[in-house]
Amino acid sequence: MKTYFFAAATLAASLTCGAATVAAQDARAMEILGKTRRALGGEKLDAMKTFSLQAAAQRNIGERQMASEVELFLEMPDKYMKSEVSRGMMNMTMNTGFNGDHAILPAHASMAPGGAMIIRIGPGGPAPAEGPKLTDEQKAEVNRTSVRVARVELSRLMLGWFGGVHPALDARFTYAGEAESPDGKAHVIDVTDAAGFEARLFVDQTSYLPLMVAYKGRAPRMVTSTGRDNPQGRELTGEERRTLEQDSEERIKRELAEQPLVDFSLFFDEWREVDGINFPHVMRRASGGETTEEWTVNKVKVNPKIDPKKFAVDGR
Repeated sequence: MKTYFFAAATLAASLTCGAATVAAQDARAMEILGKTRRALGGEKLDAMKTFSLQAAAQRNIGERQMASEVELFLEMPDKYMKSEVSRGMMNMTMNTGFNGDHAILPAHASMAPGGAMIIRIGPGGPAPAEGPKLTDEQKAEVNRTSVRVARVELSRLMLGWFGGVHPALDARFTYAGEAESPDGKAHVIDVTDAAGFEARLFVDQTSYLPLMVAYKGRAPRMVTSTGRDNPQGRELTGEERRTLEQDSEERIKRELAEQPLVDFSLFFDEWREVDGINFPHVMRRASGGETTEEWTVNKVKVNPKIDPKKFAVDGR
């Protein structure tokens, strides 16, 4: 894995772009993506309507490590759910995703500016998010933001898995040039949409399989409430506790909103064929040369029957 990371990092640093017109660059990008989809499965990939996977995930957040089991379900064209069961310092199950234009969110989470998720942990584990009461307009905005964040994250994965993005992004693909490393050359494709999505896909020139997706995002961060939120040091009334929790949540949102964007690389490795589709069984996310997350895929299913309850939203 170290060799692969070094090679991919070199790719990102050695771009060379030609002087082709924008139209020719777009056409070249679509030509390469066509070859990539054929390498990933061709007709089998085109015929895929549902998809699921199970993986073991490891995250590094600062000096802390989190292990979890991930299940992911996708039903074309617009249903997606990721269920993550964490172990260790936080024992909880967190379901996220979307069903059409409706967000799937855990009951114990709230959204911060930029799409960051705030999870409140009490003595007995995750606690319901009791943030400020929202108006109908604010609830609608939280829903729109949550759906957008989930579609963006899914699209980064889909670029490496299927050579495309979620259709709601209405993305544009532009050929950015070639990149070279000691292990070979890669085609580089820029992927954007009108709402601000930006990613760069690296495709191996020999196999036409995706190598990595590069993008900008905010680094994972764990922020906790401490005793400074209760300077009185006495047992609080219910109203006092709710006020302090709301103040604490607003402070955390401000801190998260001030975080700068950093460069991320999402790597795809150890390709294996499953039901006629090539799929990476190791995925790693890194920033600044440090791994922040790694998935080891244990099971992949193509066109499985998925229980509609997996995509339930608010009891629907």
